Amino acid sequence: MTKILHNIFALLGFCIVILALSQCKPITYFSNPDKVNGGKNGEFSFPFDWIGQYEGTLIMHTPLDTSHVKMELSIGYPNQLGFYPWKLTYNNTDVRSYGLEVIDAKRGHYRIDEYNSIKIDAFLRDNHFISKFDVMGTDLLIDYEIIDDGIHARLYLSQVEPISVTGKAVIEQDTVPEVNSYKLSVFQEAILKKIN
Repeated sequence: MTKILHNIFALLGFCIVILALSQCKPITYFSNPDKVNGGKNGEFSFPFDWIGQYEGTLIMHTPLDTSHVKMELSIGYPNQLGFYPWKLTYNNTDVRSYGLEVIDAKRGHYRIDEYNSIKIDAFLRDNHFISKFDVMGTDLLIDYEIIDDGIHARLYLSQVEPISVTGKAVIEQDTVPEVNSYKLSVFQEAILKKIN
């Protein structure tokens, strides 16, 4: 087996082992209200320890330039329907009011309801609240990470269609797997400080 094939199969083997171990290890999502502890020992109960008002600057990096926008995030206590209000505001004028719905807290499964027939599934992993979806040819990965004094938000936008497809070569009777590469169009990041 050639060196390149050995490296590829070693990497794939490592990923399979990590995936298998993660399936065997018990995972705690800190979604139980009894575990609310205000972030002690790096543990945060979701969504209870996340409730509050946050603000900061969203920095948007494109291939050609970088721009800045004021960003606010408000997470509220659940309403009568059981939705946690999740409101994003950009530059004090662009307001987006959503609802956070608990689907399966034990498994870290939640949903953001945009109240317009769009519902986006999201998952809590450690202190990260992550969603991945595509719309109109753009793939989005959004990661909200709670930190001691706020939330670190990251958003990655890429094209749904790959810009290159490589692999599938046969080398010494072994077939290399096909690999798709995607263009990263925009990276956005904000440190949102808790103000209330």
